[in-house]
Amino acid sequence: MVATTFLLAACSAEKNDVKPAGPPPVLVTVEPVTQKNRPVTIQAMGNAEACHAVTIKSRVDGEIVKAHILDGQEVQQGQPLFDLDDRPFQYRLRQLKANLERDQALLENARTKEHRQSVLNKQNLSSEETLAGLVATRQAAEATVAADRAAIAEGELQLAFTRIAAPITGMAGRILIQPGNLVKANDTNPLVTLQQMDPICISFTVAESHLAEIRHHHAKTPLTLEIQPNRGNGPSVPGTLLSLDNLVDRQTGTIRLKAQATNGERHLWPGLFVTLTLKLTERPDALVIPTRAVQTGSSGPFVYVVQKDLTVESRPLTIAQEDKDEIVITSGVSAGERVVTVGQWRLKPGAKVEISQNAPDTKADQDPKTAQ
Repeated sequence: MVATTFLLAACSAEKNDVKPAGPPPVLVTVEPVTQKNRPVTIQAMGNAEACHAVTIKSRVDGEIVKAHILDGQEVQQGQPLFDLDDRPFQYRLRQLKANLERDQALLENARTKEHRQSVLNKQNLSSEETLAGLVATRQAAEATVAADRAAIAEGELQLAFTRIAAPITGMAGRILIQPGNLVKANDTNPLVTLQQMDPICISFTVAESHLAEIRHHHAKTPLTLEIQPNRGNGPSVPGTLLSLDNLVDRQTGTIRLKAQATNGERHLWPGLFVTLTLKLTERPDALVIPTRAVQTGSSGPFVYVVQKDLTVESRPLTIAQEDKDEIVITSGVSAGERVVTVGQWRLKPGAKVEISQNAPDTKADQDPKTAQ
């Protein structure tokens, strides 16, 4: 009986000496902190707009007899757009030319009389007063002929205005006044509006805090930017910064900038909302980590760094620049260290991890509190 009791006590002591197993390691995916040259950029939003837009109006009164274009048609500079009824201007021009012929005949007669009187005056057969009168008549006739020629030039110009051509290369909008309607010179309502499509301009604003560095880098060389239309659904378009506004908006604390981009493929359209990235300069040997590695806590952004013993340490970060896929860090991690990119929500400082060799599945590993 005593032996049995001793044996049970020994077994109980052995059970008490066994330490409980700790939690299993957390399966995570990691990526190294890399060091590479990264551009210093500014993210902004704006709108595409035509660099040149022309509202077409008639410069003379008349009836529209023909439209050479259709709604939304691409036109070239100098291409005919509209024809007005030119008959009144043709008749007026003929009248002006007839007046010129009449006044040229009168001028020739005045010159002949002046010459004859000049000969008589040299022979002392006529008075100086008579010759002076004929000289004045000849000068008046010359002025009349000059006025006739000016009137003809004006008439030809008015006749040319009945042929309305495109002043720029661009795209026509909707034709607002159809053939058969009467129009007046410089009427309020335009015939059509032309928008230049290539190149196209981009208008956007940035915070006034960026003004000094933009001016500094733009003075050295024209700054470039990448324009993303259709909220990221279309291909990006390269552009060049053209100008900065001369005034900061006091209400918003922003300054407006204007860029230009080639648009041969028509990825950009006047009025289209775009997002863009303005490149200022290059940041050499920058520390870069994936965006998905960064978490946000009560003290700001942080990452989990995997130690040599496969435990994790929480590190606060100082972020210099944040892009869609990568973040540039100025402090908090070192090149070559491994940061957790998937599985962070199951971690705490000092937790043991197991590194997965499979491709990360960020959707499957989302924090259930934030996944909904």
